[in-house]
Amino acid sequence: MRCLEFRRELLQDPFAAGEALLAHEAECDECARFSRRTRAQEAALRDLLRSPEPPPELAERVRLAVRLEQQAERRRPLWLAAAASVMLAVTIGLVSLYDRHIERGHMALAQSVVYHIEDEAKHLHAPGPASPQRVHEVFARFGAELTGNIGQINFAAECLMRNRTGIHLVLKGKDGPVTVFLMPGERPARTIPVETDRFDGEILPTAWGSIAVVGERGEPIAPLAIKVASEVRWGTQPAGVAGLDETGGQQLAGRYSL
Repeated sequence: MRCLEFRRELLQDPFAAGEALLAHEAECDECARFSRRTRAQEAALRDLLRSPEPPPELAERVRLAVRLEQQAERRRPLWLAAAASVMLAVTIGLVSLYDRHIERGHMALAQSVVYHIEDEAKHLHAPGPASPQRVHEVFARFGAELTGNIGQINFAAECLMRNRTGIHLVLKGKDGPVTVFLMPGERPARTIPVETDRFDGEILPTAWGSIAVVGERGEPIAPLAIKVASEVRWGTQPAGVAGLDETGGQQLAGRYSL
């Protein structure tokens, strides 16, 4: 594949992952940089088109603030009531923004994981298995290493998640495909559930970022989550479940009885 053909195909589908396209990307540094820029722009555009809904308790907070303001006005001089109203409005706005930020921080990553799986649904049916050389090349781009067997890998590629580059794997599960995202730099404060009508999984915080393991509802993801956490070494972080940070390690151990 020539550079011009590569770029035309990528502009038509920024997340295309054909064999010829992936092979050219691995060989051509300039086209690899172009693909990262193009995918980052596409991911940013998709995020802008997916605005989360406001917190459900926002309306009640506003009503409570109005009642408090009305009570204060009956007891205070006009100028003091006016000043209090301004301060109250500012406080309510800040509290609402902070709560919404926390809510979005916890939910946006899970939503991004689900959106990515849905947008890249064709990879769920990749015939596989991916070649060991292909898997090694993808991990090597991040200075990462797969130190052991995590099961049959049907698809392996670099991907973008919320403007960060990571690794996208599709593994053969017990009942169907299981998607695994290795997301360096994405460090949630706690384990985040991924639950939809179709998918079930978790995002586990690690010392270097997080691991998302998601399968169809009813798929036993625990064994694969344990394998991935145990066999992935990222940079200077050793492989093993100890690679999870304290929060993720405790929750993984408690949930999966490690």
